[in-house]
Amino acid sequence: MLGLPSTTEVGRRIPKEAFYGRLKVSAALRQSFIDDVERFVIANSIKTSTTGIPDGERVHEVLVVEVALKARRVPEEVLTLVARANPHKLLFACTFNDEVRLAVMLERLVVGPWRPLDALTLDVSVSDVDAVWDSLASQVVYNDVGVGSETVEERFESDSKLKGLYEELARVETRGRKERQVVRKNALFDRANELKRLIADIEEGR
Repeated sequence: MLGLPSTTEVGRRIPKEAFYGRLKVSAALRQSFIDDVERFVIANSIKTSTTGIPDGERVHEVLVVEVALKARRVPEEVLTLVARANPHKLLFACTFNDEVRLAVMLERLVVGPWRPLDALTLDVSVSDVDAVWDSLASQVVYNDVGVGSETVEERFESDSKLKGLYEELARVETRGRKERQVVRKNALFDRANELKRLIADIEEGR
């Protein structure tokens, strides 16, 4: 699957009940397992023994989990539960007919766009299993194979922090333009400058 080496293929089906039967889930989430997912299959296991790629310090195995869907909709709460309950790094391949959407769990679940299944090939030409995860997750989240020395988690955290700072800066500047009281206007001006410094520090450190 996904152009990964044949030595990584597993093809082991996991009963849905293995998830919602032993975990505490709401009735609605349990129903989503039943109504939205046809089956879970561990499609590939990417680790040193199946690829020859050196082991990582953070990541020792990445599992590709095929999630065969009953409709063209990804049940994100189901995938979030499965990812949080599993100690491995998981790459979800959500399939419906001849299409696939990839998903990974970072601070939250990130789901990529629909793509033709037979045309999607993932790149795993990397130095170790840490880099396998960073590369695969980056291909889902950023449509690239990773950048610089940041892990994909660090990159995603920085992006999330930057997004929050930019949003706060926009709010502060809007309030500053509308404020008529001099002391409050100066305080907002100072906060805007502080936010700009924080943004610059993050961007310069990447």
